[in-house]
Amino acid sequence: MTRPRHYRLRRRLRLRMPCLTLFLLTLALLFDSTGTVRTGLCCAALHECGHIAAYAFLWHRLPLLELSPFGICLRLRGQPMTRREQLVLSAAGPLTNFLCAALTLFSMEKFSCWSFYGYRFAACHLLVGAVNLLPLPPLDGANIAAAVLPHRLLFLLQSGTIGVSNSLGRLSLWRNFPPNSKRR
Repeated sequence: MTRPRHYRLRRRLRLRMPCLTLFLLTLALLFDSTGTVRTGLCCAALHECGHIAAYAFLWHRLPLLELSPFGICLRLRGQPMTRREQLVLSAAGPLTNFLCAALTLFSMEKFSCWSFYGYRFAACHLLVGAVNLLPLPPLDGANIAAAVLPHRLLFLLQSGTIGVSNSLGRLSLWRNFPPNSKRR
């Protein structure tokens, strides 16, 4: 006898490198005395919930999630998308972060309950949303730019962004370790 269709459960979460992922997560939470890692994980989870809600709205089913040491991502291999669908799906995560930050600050203002944790939660949401809007290829900003810009301009934007971030990284290393520095 087969079960009815609504009882079929499919795996919607895939762990990539599960031992390393769980070890790093456990280690980070173990040494998190200030709660910053927990706040960041909560912001990342809400960011992905925005993507999941947009995916469910567009295709009426839940996506496959992949958890790895580098973060949480939606697996969209083989999913045909129009530019509008790509824009909606990519912008949903940062929009969720900015909305959560605004709601946190509004509720602290409305109810006069200012707290350090509320500010940290709002700041973490703003940071996660802003970093994901950078037009670097693994981030949401690259997908938004790909949906909005023509291919030639997209290539120039991404190569310029990578060049600027590379130069800033080298400059920060050079300032910390000048070439002719003598150690005492």
